[in-house]
Amino acid sequence: MPGDAPLSQPSTLILGVGNPLLADDAVGILVVQQLLAHHDLPSHVTVIDGGTEGIGLIPVMEPYHRVILVDAVMMGLPAGTIRRFTWQEVRLTGHEQTLSLHQSDLTGALLLAETLNSLPAEVVIYGVQPQNTGWDQPLSQAVERALPALIDALLKEVRSN
Repeated sequence: MPGDAPLSQPSTLILGVGNPLLADDAVGILVVQQLLAHHDLPSHVTVIDGGTEGIGLIPVMEPYHRVILVDAVMMGLPAGTIRRFTWQEVRLTGHEQTLSLHQSDLTGALLLAETLNSLPAEVVIYGVQPQNTGWDQPLSQAVERALPALIDALLKEVRSN
C-alpha cells in the first residue's frame, strides 16, 4: 500500500553451541568466534555464542524469525562431516531421539520451545560429526579441516535469504 514502510528482511540468529573444554564439542563456539572476527554479515544477522545453555536458549531464540544452530552432532558419520537439516526434518524422521544435539540437551530445549509455541518459524541445524569430545583436548584435525566449509555454508545460507 502507498505510504507503508518496506518490509524488512526477517531476522536471523546464528547460534553456536558447545563446550570449549570438550575438544570437538567446541565447533559451534569456534564458528561464532570466526564469524564475528573475520566476516561481514548482513545487517539482519546476529551471531551469538550459546555455550552450554540448553533450555536457557529458548528466550534467546524466541525473538528471531530464523535460527541457525551450529553444534557437534553425533550422527555416526566420519569425523568432520557436515550436515544441514531443519528441525522439521528431524521431527518427521524421529531423529530427535537419536541425534545427540549437544551435552546440555539442546534437543530438549527445542522440543520445549515447540511445545510452548516459542520456536522460531525456521530452525536450521548445521551439525558436525565430532571425532573427540574428551576433556581438555584440542580440536581434532578432521573438525578443524571442516571449519572453512562450514563457515562458507553458513555465509551462503544467510546471504541467500
